[in-house]
Amino acid sequence: MMSTVVEIPTLETGRLILRGWRQADVDPMAAMFADEAATRFAGGTHDRDGAWRQMAAYAGHWALRGWGPFAVTLKQDGKTIGYCGPWDPEGKADEPEITYGLATAYHGRGYATEAVRAALGFAHETLGWRTAVSFIDRDNHASLGVARKLGARRDGETLLYGSVAVEIWRYPDAEASGAETAA
Repeated sequence: MMSTVVEIPTLETGRLILRGWRQADVDPMAAMFADEAATRFAGGTHDRDGAWRQMAAYAGHWALRGWGPFAVTLKQDGKTIGYCGPWDPEGKADEPEITYGLATAYHGRGYATEAVRAALGFAHETLGWRTAVSFIDRDNHASLGVARKLGARRDGETLLYGSVAVEIWRYPDAEASGAETAA
């Protein structure tokens, strides 16, 4: 039996590297997923085993769809600070999204905006998406700010997994966004 191996690209921004998942990411991701503030709008906290399974879902998404969320790391020291990228698990919503989350110590520094901009560039340039969305809880003011900074506009509401009410924030299409990535 052959396994599917997908080469996950590396995206670089001014301060970040978005890359494939590694076993060494478990500790920082377990800490992030254990933090109520970091996971309030992302389904709640996970224990270490749950954090590992979430990372495995991100890595497996690449094998099943050919694209998925990246590990977000700091360029200066390689520290893993969160996740960001295209995401479309079975049963979530009507269209794929750009999902992201960062450890609370890295909130408010522009890292989310930088990571989402790179993920949008990847979705537009590599995946051929004409448009992209993020599903955001109306009380998640930080993520609403990221969406607005990147030119997204509210485009209705939907239910994630059939029960979680969120707003749809649609980013400008590929030509209007000016999204870019660097290899």
